[in-house]
Amino acid sequence: MAAGKPVVVEGLVCAEPTVMAWEDGERERWWARAAALEHGREQDDWAAAVAGADRLSDLTPEQQSWLLVRGPESSARALLGKSLVLLHHRQQMDVDRVAVARFELDAWPLVLRDVSSGADRLGFLVLPFRGPEMASLVAGWLRHLGSARLWARLWLERHAELAASALVPAAVGRPGRPRQQAEDALRHLVARGHEATVVEAAGRHGAAALAALRAAGTGALAARRDEGGVRLARKAKAKAWTLPEIRLVTGEAMPQEDTGRLVEALTWSRLEAAPEPAPGDPAPDTGGVPLAVESTEAPQPFVHHAEPEAEKLIADCDRGSLAAFGRALLDAWLADGMQAADAWVVLAQAHVGDDTTMDVLAPLVRSWPPRSRYARAIDGLAVLATVGTDVALRHLLAIEENMSGGPTNDRATAYLTQAAARRGLSVTQVADRLAITHGLDTGVTFDYGPRTFTVVADEHLTAFALDESGTRLARPPKPGAGDTNPEAYEQFLQYKKDLRATAVAQTARLQRDMLARRLRPARDVREVLLPHPILGPLARRLLWGEYDAAGRLARALRVAEDGSFADIDDATASTDGMLGIVHPADLGGDLKRWARIVADYELLPAFPQLGRPVVLLTEAQRAATSLAGFRPVASDRIVALLDRGGWQGDGLSQRPHTQLARALPGGLALVAEISPGLTRYSMGNPAEQRITELWVDDVWSNHLQPARRVPLGACDPAALSELLVALHQAP
Repeated sequence: MAAGKPVVVEGLVCAEPTVMAWEDGERERWWARAAALEHGREQDDWAAAVAGADRLSDLTPEQQSWLLVRGPESSARALLGKSLVLLHHRQQMDVDRVAVARFELDAWPLVLRDVSSGADRLGFLVLPFRGPEMASLVAGWLRHLGSARLWARLWLERHAELAASALVPAAVGRPGRPRQQAEDALRHLVARGHEATVVEAAGRHGAAALAALRAAGTGALAARRDEGGVRLARKAKAKAWTLPEIRLVTGEAMPQEDTGRLVEALTWSRLEAAPEPAPGDPAPDTGGVPLAVESTEAPQPFVHHAEPEAEKLIADCDRGSLAAFGRALLDAWLADGMQAADAWVVLAQAHVGDDTTMDVLAPLVRSWPPRSRYARAIDGLAVLATVGTDVALRHLLAIEENMSGGPTNDRATAYLTQAAARRGLSVTQVADRLAITHGLDTGVTFDYGPRTFTVVADEHLTAFALDESGTRLARPPKPGAGDTNPEAYEQFLQYKKDLRATAVAQTARLQRDMLARRLRPARDVREVLLPHPILGPLARRLLWGEYDAAGRLARALRVAEDGSFADIDDATASTDGMLGIVHPADLGGDLKRWARIVADYELLPAFPQLGRPVVLLTEAQRAATSLAGFRPVASDRIVALLDRGGWQGDGLSQRPHTQLARALPGGLALVAEISPGLTRYSMGNPAEQRITELWVDDVWSNHLQPARRVPLGACDPAALSELLVALHQAP
């Protein structure tokens, strides 16, 4: 980076007015989304309800949708500036598009409020607005990981001349985030062939602005010195922590001067630039809902490779000694209060750490989100994924499995998926390959000294000891006076507990695989699962299925005694397709026959499979677009589904819910109509609710339309069955 302070030119402004700049047919396409905004049956009092502008924020989502689309214009305009508008409205994309098409510039306050809270999902709404405020807004999106970055680039390309004029004042202004963001945006325009536009815009602001923009360092038109187009973070100054010496591969201690140079080089540790391209599509060919990906679910950056000076010094170090030094850095940073300025210490573990470091780092990553250390947790996830050893990936698997839902967990899933892809595998395949064996594949013995006991596990993964004659014992005898290693007895008891815990955890994972329909290549079942001493006994007791590209069951298969597959007619079946653990709802009319076969072969699955509660629809029900309701359900059960079951209601916290909705695969949702309705946090709910109707809708819909269009047969049968069972099993 160039030395010296950046050139600053103050007092520059862009006075361009904000205008609408629609593309051909764009406004008409946005207005056409009004057809998707069905608001149910209009009530006679709706017009009166919106007469008072001071009460507009209290309207229901149905009334708000109706008002913005076809309600009285004066009241609708007043609604545009209200806060809490359309809270929890699933069709916010469409509501906002229609509002912009109807009211144009007057809808900007609504758009600004919504995109500020959801730039990845709603940022496309700024595209037809042209003005300085929009330029500053989208410039801040260029470092997002999700779709907001795409919306920013599309806006800059679409309004390049105005963007350049609006961003030059900030790009030559005082150092800070607005300047960095403006520089990023202008640099993007230059890279996209708009250098002349940027130069001309800077020239209109004066020679001083153009000179400042061309200045060395971080100037928007200057060549960037950092490798790969990655912006370097401000270099931190290393703290004077007390640290151990580092041993070199020669056995000597690293000179203190070189240690200082290494620490200084490690302060440059940083994440890579956001992966390309930013996902999203503001105008799908179907004309429906724009495709968007939240930053938490988008591809995540790994840790950038170490600086050349650090790499050179690291190459001369003993790896164990270097890793211990890195852990000492981590300990010192933790003891120093985890100062954000020194957070490079976490990312540096990707350069200096080993598997022992990953064992230390992983519990910290788990502990940071509850303490609101989200950025540090994400850095830790990046380190684990970047290192990518078996130990690191086992920790990532455990973190992803045990964390509660939320953005940090989404990032854990994304990092795990990316780390698995580096090995050419899915997360499921990695989990299979990294499942621990507790030594059962190589042999386990416990040595008392004069006596040795071999450990074996039965088909139910219960550990037993064998004495020297091969007799099976429930446990080894307690140590006697002649035994020189009496600790072996307690070690066996602990081993037995650990094996049982692993069996329980792997059983739970396989059950999740069934519910989520996670598939494996058939060769993985044969070559990875079945030979595994823990996964093998579990897999042999389960019914498997071959699934087609659409995720539908082609045929069910059991694992025969010789490890081959057998079909429903007990004939040997060869397959190289994708296999999954069968859900009973997939079997349809073959369920009873398969249940008899499983019973005949005395296959006792480790979790309920064919015997689990299931709802099988008749052909008439599959063709129908709704199902009748059933017996009353306790209100507390409905509240539990809302709180912990992943269901969503249609009301606000203070208004009664009369609908429940739960997402299904394939972009659908199961909707349950309930009566008389309940409030989520009220103690005054009636004791029971009656489910009056069950129907299926698009997941993005607000489920207000009176017409039912989607046949229940379009749903994934296993996922639909699980939701119907959850409702039927209510106390």
